[in-house]
Amino acid sequence: MLEWDGCGEDVSPWGKAGTQRPVTAYPLLFHLLDTAIVVQELWDRFLASNQRACIAAGLGISEAEARVVVAFWAGLHDLGKLTPGFQQCVAEAYTGLSKVLRDDVGEVDGMRHDRASMHTVLGPLSDLGYAADANKDPGVRAAQILGGHHGRFQPMDLARLQQLARSGVDDGLGGAQWRQLRKDYVGAVHGLLGVPVVPQRMTAPSAVLITGLVILADWLVSQEHYWRPWAGGQMIGAAEHFARACVAAPGLVADAGLVRVGLSRKGFTQVHGIERPNPLQASIMEELPEAVAGSGAGILVVTAATGDGKTETALEAERILAQAAGTSGLCFVLPTMATSDEMYKRVAAVVAAQMRPDAGAAVTLTHSMAWLNTAYSDEDLAVAGDDVVSDEESTPDGGVRATLPGRWLRGAKRPLLAQFAVGTIDQSLLGVLPVRHNALRLLALSGKTFVVDEAHAYDPYMQVLLCRLLQWLGSYNCPVVLLSATLPSSVGERLVRAYLEGGKQVGTTALGQMPFRPPYPGWLFVNASGRSTAISQRRQEEQSAERRYRLRVDVRLVRHLPEPRDGGALPGDARLAVLEEVLDPLVAGGGCAAVVCTTVADAQETYAFLRHRFALKAGEEIVLLHARFPGDQREQVTRTVVEALGRIGRRPERMVVESVRVLGCYQQLDGRTTLDPRGEHPLPQPKAGRFSAADVRAVMRRTLPVRAGLFKARTAEQDAPVSWRDHPLLSDLLLLAHPVVGSKAEGVRIGAAVFRLDPELGLVHLRD
Repeated sequence: MLEWDGCGEDVSPWGKAGTQRPVTAYPLLFHLLDTAIVVQELWDRFLASNQRACIAAGLGISEAEARVVVAFWAGLHDLGKLTPGFQQCVAEAYTGLSKVLRDDVGEVDGMRHDRASMHTVLGPLSDLGYAADANKDPGVRAAQILGGHHGRFQPMDLARLQQLARSGVDDGLGGAQWRQLRKDYVGAVHGLLGVPVVPQRMTAPSAVLITGLVILADWLVSQEHYWRPWAGGQMIGAAEHFARACVAAPGLVADAGLVRVGLSRKGFTQVHGIERPNPLQASIMEELPEAVAGSGAGILVVTAATGDGKTETALEAERILAQAAGTSGLCFVLPTMATSDEMYKRVAAVVAAQMRPDAGAAVTLTHSMAWLNTAYSDEDLAVAGDDVVSDEESTPDGGVRATLPGRWLRGAKRPLLAQFAVGTIDQSLLGVLPVRHNALRLLALSGKTFVVDEAHAYDPYMQVLLCRLLQWLGSYNCPVVLLSATLPSSVGERLVRAYLEGGKQVGTTALGQMPFRPPYPGWLFVNASGRSTAISQRRQEEQSAERRYRLRVDVRLVRHLPEPRDGGALPGDARLAVLEEVLDPLVAGGGCAAVVCTTVADAQETYAFLRHRFALKAGEEIVLLHARFPGDQREQVTRTVVEALGRIGRRPERMVVESVRVLGCYQQLDGRTTLDPRGEHPLPQPKAGRFSAADVRAVMRRTLPVRAGLFKARTAEQDAPVSWRDHPLLSDLLLLAHPVVGSKAEGVRIGAAVFRLDPELGLVHLRD
C-alpha cells in the first residue's frame, strides 16, 4: 500500500510552461493537486443531483466517497508528464529538473503524455488495491479515463503492460528514479485527499461523466492567469500548496460561470407574458406533477399544432421534471440556426424573469455562428490571450442582456456547459459521435432537462443519432421533452423506447410490447420503469375546441414560366399569374400570406414580380427571406418577420414573406477592397498578428452560405487575402469583389456566371 509521508518531495518536474520569454515553469505536482481540488468544487457546485447519484452508483460507493475518489483520479491525469519525453519538450524548463532525474533518463519514448498517464498509473493503482486484471476492472477504467483527458480515449494493450510491469524492462518512460517519483506523486495526491476508498466497480456511463469532469477541471486550472502568480516564486511544499489552492478553487469555478443557481419560480403570466395558460399548458401544470411523483425522470412527448404554445408547455414541464429527477438547467435544441436564434431570446427572457437578485444565470447560444448574434456585444466577444483550454489548443432585449454568458463559456466546446443552453441539435449529437471531447458534451447535457423541438424534422441518420443520445440520457436519469406538430407515431415510439433502453429498468421483451402513442393534441409521459400517463380527456377536448379552425386547401396546376421581359401578360396557368390571382383579394382587403419557393432564384423572381404588380413597400408590406443574404441583413429580416407575425407580433394590415460562405465586398477605383460600396470600411487587417473580435465580426456578418458547386470556375481573385489565411474563420472565405464604377457596384463574373449582391434581393445569380 502506498502512503505519503510528506518527505522527500521533488517538485522540480514542470507541468505548465508560460508562453512568454523567459519561460515560467509551474510544478507538475501543483498542477495535479489543482485539478483534484477543482474537481471537488465542480462536484459541489456544478454537477446536478442526478449526475452525482449516477457516478456514485456506478462506482458502488456513497456520494461523499465518490467525490473524493473522482478528485483522486483527476489528480493523476497528467502523471504521464513525469517522463523524460515530456520534460524535454521545453528546454528552459528542463534545465530546472533535479539532477537525480536527469541522470536517470535512459531511452526516451516520445509517447504523448495522455497515453503515458494511462500506461504509468496502472502500477501505482494496483499497489493501492485497485483491480486491474480485466478491461472492466476499476483500475483499468481509471487508467483509460486518464488516457482520455485530452478528448479521445486511448487503446490499451493490457496484457503487454502487465508483462512489462512484471519484467521491469525499461519502457522508455524513465528509469527507477522516475518510476519512484511517479509513485510518490500518486501517494501525495492520495494522502492529501484523505486516503480515498477503492471502488470495486465502474460502469461505462459513470466513467464517461468522470472523464468529462477531469477534462473540465484540467481546462480551468490550465489557464495561465490562474497558475502564473504561483509560478517562479518561493518554493513551498505540497501540503502548503494544497491549502492555498483550496482557497482559490471556488473563485475559479464561479468566474467561469459554472456555478448552478436556483431560479425564483414565478407564475405563468409573469414568466411568459401570456394572460392565461391554454388547456394544453394548464394540463401540464395540473396533471404532470402527479404523473412524475415518485418516479424520478422520464420522457415527455408533446404533440400539438403550430402556434399551440408548445414552447411554454415545455418550459413549464421543465420545472416539474427537474424537481423530480434532480437536474438543474435546460438544453433546448432545434433544427436550424434561425429557429435557435429566436428560441434563444425566448428562453433568455424566461430565465431573466425568474433570476434571483443575488445570482445571475447564463444562457448560451450553441451553434457554429452563435457568436455573430447581436446579443453578444463586440466587447464581450474579445478573447483573452491566456485563455488556454488544453495543451494542444489555444484558445438586449427581453432579458437577453441579463443572461449573457461570461467570456469563458463562449470558448470552443464550452457553451453547452452553461446551466441554460439553446442551439442546433447537431451540437448535442456530437456527444454520441466518435469525435474529440464527446465525453465533455455528455457531461454538459446529462445534468439538464433536454428539450427537442420539431422532433419530426430530422432525417433518418439524425434520428439514429438522436436515439443513441436518448439512450445515454436515459442512463443518466435525465428528463427529456420531445415537441412536435406532426410526429409520426412510429417515430415517437422509437424515441421513447430508446430512452427506456438506456435506463435499463424495462426488459427488451416487455419494452417491445408496450404501446407509447401520445394523443393529439396532448402529451404522454413515460417514466423510467415504462409506466405511461397521458393528458386527461377533458383537457384534450378543451384544447381541441379552443384551437379548432376550418382549413381549405386549393390545389392549382401551374406552369413555371418567367415573367415576360416586355412586361406583357402571363398565361392564366403560369405560376406567377396564379399567385397574382390568389393574392389579389388579400392585398386589396388586408391579410398576410407566406409564399414558399423551392429555390433562391424563384424566391427573388417572385418577390420582384409581386412587389411590382401590387406596388408593395419593400421591407414593410413584402419581405424577402432566404439563405443568400449576408448574416446581419438576414438577422434583421428575420427579426422583422417575427416581430410582425410572431405570437405577440403587431400583425400588419398586409404582408407577404419565403424563406461555401461568401463575402460580398467592393473593389474601389483606387485599388482598395472594402466591406461597403462607398469605400468607407476597408477589409480589416491583423494588428500585431491578431484580429480583434470586432474586426472578425464585421467581416463574418457580411458573409452568406452558398452552394460550393456554383463556384467551380473560381480563380485566385476570389481567394481570401494572404493576411487572412492563418485565421480559422477568415481563411476559407470566398470573396466576391464587386467593381465600383462611379456610384454603382457591378456584378462579379466567375466563369459563365455573374453574381451580384443586391441590397434588396440578396445574392443574385445570373447565367449567360
